[in-house]
Amino acid sequence: MNPVFMAQWMKEKRSPLMVLLFCGLSIIATLLFGQSADSKLKIGAFPASGVEADTAEEWLEVLNANDAIEFIMMDERKARSEVNEGRTDAAIQLMEKDYRIIASIDNPNVQLVGQIVHSAFMEELQLRAAEQFSNDAKAFREGVESFLENPPLAVGVQTPDGKDLIEYDMNLQLLFTFTLFLACFTIGYKINSITMEKVSGIWSRMILSPVRKSEMYMGHLMYSSLIGFIQIVTVFLLFRYIVGFDLGGRFGMLIIVAALYTLTIVAFSMLLTGILRTPEQFNMVFPSVIPIMPLISGAYMPPGTITNQFLLLVSEVLPLKHAVDAMVKISIYDAGWPDVFLPLAKLSMIGVICMGVGINLMERRKG
Repeated sequence: MNPVFMAQWMKEKRSPLMVLLFCGLSIIATLLFGQSADSKLKIGAFPASGVEADTAEEWLEVLNANDAIEFIMMDERKARSEVNEGRTDAAIQLMEKDYRIIASIDNPNVQLVGQIVHSAFMEELQLRAAEQFSNDAKAFREGVESFLENPPLAVGVQTPDGKDLIEYDMNLQLLFTFTLFLACFTIGYKINSITMEKVSGIWSRMILSPVRKSEMYMGHLMYSSLIGFIQIVTVFLLFRYIVGFDLGGRFGMLIIVAALYTLTIVAFSMLLTGILRTPEQFNMVFPSVIPIMPLISGAYMPPGTITNQFLLLVSEVLPLKHAVDAMVKISIYDAGWPDVFLPLAKLSMIGVICMGVGINLMERRKG
């Protein structure tokens, strides 16, 4: 096993570009898409004809009191153009005591904008109406604001066991998704070297040497597992200690899950290698199959986005889904081993089945 392992290492040492490239892509993709995942929705606003700029600015300040949407004052032509061209979901036309939503489609974002704007206008207009019956409008408004900051009755949301709800961190989900997804390519192309050696005749010559066939397989499989595991752990360490991501207090559990996921992807790649007969077929099919995994499993989207039962059923056979689920539970919800037993059991079962079938197909192949 050691000679095969070291041979793979010497090839990697001469040309480490692929591993470095996928590590870099994991970091860049998380920074680009992760930072925008939790950012506010930006909506343009513009004053209607005859509305003074000061009045529009006052309404803009009222609208921006919410935490979900950021309203930006812009030129009317630009705001309408962005809506018409699909660069934004909606725009708001501000009037003296009313508003108008400019939208070309009806989607959840437009409905959210409508709810927030309607609530803000109704609350502000009610305050203005009440001010007219007050001797000191400024003092009245300050009193209302003070009352709202310390209400006599407050409603809170907690979990069934009485704990505070934990805010879901989409950045972490995307970090795990991109890191595990890109590690698939590193591992897959390393496993494909077995087929390349069989086609070139190197495998047949090695069988005649003192190295046993099991050691030849183990050399390739162990090296592919190690290189993929190192790639994942390197990205996690970088984001934890340099970028500053909070990966929770159970970092050791994340490493163990990463190791199990690496072994499962090695087995999954072995299955594809056994099904496809040539390295060229693998290089054509593998990059087409792997990108489907995060899409079907919903790893790019918040939990609960995918509701189609067929897609949910298909995602159960994808290793990425179970690994991301386990890592999210560990890092965000501080889950222990009993809480992540089910996704890890599914991950292990997929790995065992894929490895057994994959090696069997490889051995049945001629050459």
